[in-house]
Amino acid sequence: MINNRTNYAILALCELAQSEGHFSTSEAIARAQGIPKKFLPQILSDLSRAGYVSSIRGFGGGVRLALPPEKITLLDIIEVIQGNILNADSLKSSGSGQHGISDRLTKAYGKAQEAMKAEFSRISIRDLISAAKGRRKRSK
Repeated sequence: MINNRTNYAILALCELAQSEGHFSTSEAIARAQGIPKKFLPQILSDLSRAGYVSSIRGFGGGVRLALPPEKITLLDIIEVIQGNILNADSLKSSGSGQHGISDRLTKAYGKAQEAMKAEFSRISIRDLISAAKGRRKRSK
């Protein structure tokens, strides 16, 4: 499940990608994307430590993407903010169960999570902002 912090991180990175290399403040990002201001500094700090954004302090400073938007995938962001998408503990069998149901269920969960991980690794920040631009053009 994608939590709010991860969703905010994705929105922030999309906003930075649209700023085309210019520095933005966390306040401007929060305002543009409707993100609560109190959450964004920590999220940006996490993204900075992971190497996805760079920052400059002081007047004229802010944050910007440290990588091209096509190099940042949804999977990257999810794993930085939430940790490994595959929760090994939830996939462990709780025993033999009745007629091997538990083992089959564990395998089904594993396949579903692997498919989700593969899909998230295919979608980049560039893909998201390109799709959003396409929708805006069609709605005009």
